[in-house]
Amino acid sequence: MTFYKYAIIVCAGIFLRTTISLHSYSGQGKKPLFGDFEAQRHWQEVTVNLPIKDWYENTTDNDLLYWGLDYPPLTAYHSYLIGQTAKFVNESFVELHKSRGIETEEHKQFMRMTVLIADILIYIPAMLLACNVIFFRILKINAEKGESFHWLYLCIAILYPGQILIDNGHFQYNNISLGFTVIAISAILCDQRLIGAIFFVFALNYKQMELYHALPFFCYLLSTCFIDRERQKSFTFITGIKRLSLLGIVVVISFLLIWLPWLSSLESLLQVVHRIFPIYRGVFEDKVSNIWCIVNVFMKIKENFTNEQMAKICLMCTATSIVPSSITLLLKPTKRQFLYSLINCSLAFFLFSFQVHEKSILIPAISVALIFSLEPFMSFWFLQISTFSMLPLLVKDGLFAAFIGLSGFTILLVKLIIDESKDQKNKNSNYLQILLKINNLTSRKWLENFMIFSYLLSTVEVEDLSDGCGGKFAAIIVSDQFAGKSLLARHRLVNTALAEELKEIHAFSQKTFTPEQWQEQQNQ
Repeated sequence: MTFYKYAIIVCAGIFLRTTISLHSYSGQGKKPLFGDFEAQRHWQEVTVNLPIKDWYENTTDNDLLYWGLDYPPLTAYHSYLIGQTAKFVNESFVELHKSRGIETEEHKQFMRMTVLIADILIYIPAMLLACNVIFFRILKINAEKGESFHWLYLCIAILYPGQILIDNGHFQYNNISLGFTVIAISAILCDQRLIGAIFFVFALNYKQMELYHALPFFCYLLSTCFIDRERQKSFTFITGIKRLSLLGIVVVISFLLIWLPWLSSLESLLQVVHRIFPIYRGVFEDKVSNIWCIVNVFMKIKENFTNEQMAKICLMCTATSIVPSSITLLLKPTKRQFLYSLINCSLAFFLFSFQVHEKSILIPAISVALIFSLEPFMSFWFLQISTFSMLPLLVKDGLFAAFIGLSGFTILLVKLIIDESKDQKNKNSNYLQILLKINNLTSRKWLENFMIFSYLLSTVEVEDLSDGCGGKFAAIIVSDQFAGKSLLARHRLVNTALAEELKEIHAFSQKTFTPEQWQEQQNQ
């Protein structure tokens, strides 16, 4: 059953991506610059036909004003690899100068296939890995009891409309940098710190926007060199320095190998950096749903501030907004805190940093998708809203119908899975009623968390000790509503919630835990 579940989800992901690929792409038919589709193709043309030292330089054969390469070296290497493949398939795809603006159906299919292959080889496996690590290793949810919620979790992660519409519709390769990041997160959650560091270096050197995630990685890896909060132990100072040194060596070597072709000349190195961080472009492009785009409605930023002034303002605002989360992670490096810090920092960068694109919302969105099992209501609607925030771009690319269809399909799919889960739980309605009454009594959050019924049930164990007559029950109840309450207060809370039901029960015993206490109990 498990194999078929994964096969269905993967096939659904591939099918939807293929369907979206049939739509138009960025800049289709819009001369003379076209759009991101042409930019990616042009980078293949440049890397295949020019020596590596000229990839980021303005030369007679490489006009940087026409979609000059402005991503880190791994993107350039990837462009070279695809360019060589394109040259083998049809040399006209990347012929120097003559291939500009090519829009044949054959070329479109080739380019679309390269994105789909990246989804299949990197992004989809990375999301499946991360979801399973978080679901089974971090939350420790029972596979059988949490099957419906696990199914829902995987669907949300693999079928996120924003990533599909941008990569397979608009046309980009965010799936590669996001996939590397997700693999890095999974490795760190599995205590494979060095592997995690290497993959994050890959992500950072594929797209510089992964700096949005950099500080949480830095703080967690630095702190865990000296402290292991999960196992409640500390390392000696000497051991910590050794662990930090090894980590630093691995990161530095990874960077050196990637940047090696440009290290022979300081001028070449600075040129690459200048291309990657273009201050001259301004604080944001197009219609970006961040703070500065809103401010610009009331006060025209470009008329009142220079780019250099705005860069300093953005730096100050971004740093201020990420410090609390980063300090917390540095002092308390738990895996859950690491996941939440990834969201806080990436969202702060999107809202306040310099040179933000509307597509950059994918970076915090992927972090949010990973914590769906922790915050289902918030995560689900954040992913939908993040997709909606890119609507002006999608409309511009002729993807409005695709947006409506894919978003509607995702919402419908979630509803169907929830309904099926409810049907399966009908025979356990008494157990469900326990949780609903407790949550209703304390915070009424059950109205918001309607999608997590099956997960909540997996944290409650009810045993009928009355041989089926329904008169004697023993329950284990896990809820964050018990935090800070004494054992007596917890029992009163449950008893009050079940006052009517207890009138018909001869005996009811209970064990109450917070999620943290329950996790400790499971680890023993």
